[in-house]
Amino acid sequence: MLKKLCQCLGIASLILAGNYGDLLGGGEDVRMHTPLPLARICYAQIADILLVALLFFILFVLVARTRLYPWLRLLFVMVIPPYLLQRTQSFFPFDLIEGIVTIFFIVWVGTLLLLLLRYPKRYRQLLHVGGILSASLIIFALCSIAQLLWVATWKPAPNQITAAWNRSGPAQLQPPRDHPLLVWIIFDELSYDQTFEHRAGDLSLPNFDALRAQSTLFTDAQPAGYHTVKVVPSLLTGKIVDGIRYNFHNRLWVHHESESGWQPLDGAQTLFGDAENAGWRTAAVGWYNPYCAIYADAIQNCFWTNRDMFDGLMAQDASFADNVYIPLEQVVREIRSPAAADRHLCGFDVRHRYLTHVDLQQHASQLLHSDQADFIFLHIPVPHSPNIWSRIRNDYTQQCDSSYLDSLALADHVLGGILATLEASPRWNQTTLIVQGDHSWRIDAWNWLPAWTEEDDAASRGVFDQRPAVIIHQPGQTQPQTVSTPWPILQIHSVVEQTLHNQPPTF
Repeated sequence: MLKKLCQCLGIASLILAGNYGDLLGGGEDVRMHTPLPLARICYAQIADILLVALLFFILFVLVARTRLYPWLRLLFVMVIPPYLLQRTQSFFPFDLIEGIVTIFFIVWVGTLLLLLLRYPKRYRQLLHVGGILSASLIIFALCSIAQLLWVATWKPAPNQITAAWNRSGPAQLQPPRDHPLLVWIIFDELSYDQTFEHRAGDLSLPNFDALRAQSTLFTDAQPAGYHTVKVVPSLLTGKIVDGIRYNFHNRLWVHHESESGWQPLDGAQTLFGDAENAGWRTAAVGWYNPYCAIYADAIQNCFWTNRDMFDGLMAQDASFADNVYIPLEQVVREIRSPAAADRHLCGFDVRHRYLTHVDLQQHASQLLHSDQADFIFLHIPVPHSPNIWSRIRNDYTQQCDSSYLDSLALADHVLGGILATLEASPRWNQTTLIVQGDHSWRIDAWNWLPAWTEEDDAASRGVFDQRPAVIIHQPGQTQPQTVSTPWPILQIHSVVEQTLHNQPPTF
């Protein structure tokens, strides 16, 4: 019985590993992008492991003394190894060949039947060895549970800082601000190629066009990296970051391309610190990166959030019961209909990104309308997948039914609201506005996922154009200008530094 229990726990932990794998090893990547505690999710995954293991164990006990046991055991042995390969393929350091699970299943079943019918002794020996190996999986189960318990103790840093000059209420009213204004907007995954050079014929982006008519457009901007987590610190420090570590105490350690060793990063080492030292009021509203934790010593007003789903369809703000039930429901759905499971997963992702986007928009709008900050950094999660806007309906969507072009339309809609607010400010003629993508549209990261559409396929032309969009409006600029030579976006750091010290930026 003890051996069977160990087998059940080990197999259950592997079947469900795809749900909680990103929480193992301390869950560094999850913690860095999660503003809420993870305890409910961790405990829910432990409960799932125990529930599935208990289900297997009860089935074993019920059939162990029946005549059906040898045949049910054979069926179990046939199905479980290929299914475990299917469920854990994301953990392999390489991509499995398409169809490998089916090929393995056919070969595995054929081998078992051959041994059973022609070499029964070898068959029994194989079952014995398999029983020992499956029982040893208890080590993985216990290690997984221990790591989930450890991650459950993690406490996130505050995701909001409110400056005295940005508090609401009659007693907190501030006089109009008389100071130059710098607004720096990162539209995540904003492609120059799709926004300007090869824009789809039925895609209208009036606000990007209006901004372009009074700004400098960089037609050959060179990226500073492929991933947001490295690009943003690179832009803020002015040095390429090629490695990051986010420790259990919410500190970011970085490795710079041109330097040896790791060093902690804080706001004082970035443009936020330089702005504060120059007497500018600093503020940030951002997605994905924990701005209020990493740069807290130099951002006076801050809000960040990210409510994206986890691998197992779990949510930070969902109840313990939901985080237990929904991942198990998805496992059953995957068995019954992989296509339906993919659609459900994609829709779940869209709905949570929508919540994230709306939350960020509300905070960004409040910050801009208060017109009290001097250096405003906005990191907006569009046009990054999943796509939450339908340009046909001109409204948000709750389903996985739109494309990158729809997200570009949403980015244009967001930009229009920001421009209207800035242009209505008395400080508009003193405003420097930077609008950019942190990287371009990474089609190779999305074209294999359920969210990829035929429209995406047509728009991308099967080509990854690495140029992010970059537009810079200088105070009082009314005519378009173009920089067509290769321009590393890392130079935006210098542009911001020059602006902070009242110097005309050089391109």
